[in-house]
Amino acid sequence: MKLEPATLELLDTAEFTLSTDVDLAASIDEVWAVIADNTSWTEWFHNCTKMTASHDTWTAAGQTRTISTTPFVIEEVAIEVDEPNRWAMSLTKTNLPMAKRMLEVLDITDTSRNGEERTEVKWTGAFDLPAYLLPVRSISETLLVRTWGRSLEALQDAVIARR
Repeated sequence: MKLEPATLELLDTAEFTLSTDVDLAASIDEVWAVIADNTSWTEWFHNCTKMTASHDTWTAAGQTRTISTTPFVIEEVAIEVDEPNRWAMSLTKTNLPMAKRMLEVLDITDTSRNGEERTEVKWTGAFDLPAYLLPVRSISETLLVRTWGRSLEALQDAVIARR
């Protein structure tokens, strides 16, 4: 199923916006290194079984990838890569109906305090659903927040494994 292209404006205009965040005991550069490394996503992203990308490391808008997360296969294009603070993707195609337009953004913030390196990672998903998916909206929201929440928590282990 092909999706309409999304821009960052969707954060303000979407029918539905969800978010979840985590505070990690790691530097912002360590966290960015894992997020930007497409090859690492199978290690920390919940249910990610396969990743193929135009580039192993995200460096610029326009780069693409295909991510398999049971049961979805999703094609995405980077619309913003602002190292080390923001990673934003427009979903362009899925094997199962998910949305008309969908945007996923990771905002990464240095929250270091009292000499301890800390980083907050916030996922925001913005999407417009086709009318036939409105009855399952709450299920979709729960699954997305749960998947990203688990994944962001697992990100800590992936960062530690690289040290």
